[in-house]
Amino acid sequence: MSREVKLIVFGLILVFAFYNKYNSQEELTDSFPVKSSTNVKGSNSSGNNSIPNNTPNKSDDWEQYRVYDTYTPVNGYSPYDSYFGKGVYNNSADNTINVKTPLNSDIVFLLVDVNSKKIIRNEFIRAGSTFDLTGIPYGTYSFKYFSGNNWSDDYLVNNGQYKGGFTKNGSFSKSDKWSDNMTFERGYYGSYTLTLTEVVGGNLDTESTTENDFFN
Repeated sequence: MSREVKLIVFGLILVFAFYNKYNSQEELTDSFPVKSSTNVKGSNSSGNNSIPNNTPNKSDDWEQYRVYDTYTPVNGYSPYDSYFGKGVYNNSADNTINVKTPLNSDIVFLLVDVNSKKIIRNEFIRAGSTFDLTGIPYGTYSFKYFSGNNWSDDYLVNNGQYKGGFTKNGSFSKSDKWSDNMTFERGYYGSYTLTLTEVVGGNLDTESTTENDFFN
């Protein structure tokens, strides 16, 4: 075989080898496609953390998107001591106020000194129960209450000024008339019963009030 023939045969072998290699790469590409990068929620294409497009801006009210842990505190829990101060007692005075709550709503009951305007008690009372406020100092008192369901210690109320509230069905009420005030005179011991109901049948008149009025 001449030298020229050998070169031609060798060239054909090289061309055939390159052709087979190219076809093999195409088959592998078809069988194992290349994965494309996908953005995950909270990231952008550059990999930096960002707010997803379908969530509100930072300037929006994020409270409506927050999920709160809720529970039912025990009767006598005082959620607002850090704002109003601890309860004021006179245990030498045998004065009591008996509070009966609505069947379907828990309440936070505020006892207010009419003269000083000071809130001397803030008491959580469960729905459909009775709770005695004891050791009431001598004086004249009115009351307010915050009713609702699903209590959370982290829920912000009154434009974020107070922490702790009902996350569902919240409403505010207060005693309506001067005749509803409770007076405890020195030299005597007294007892009052308040029946707070959501339907006709309570033993006193109350009126709705604002959230701001309740906390001030």
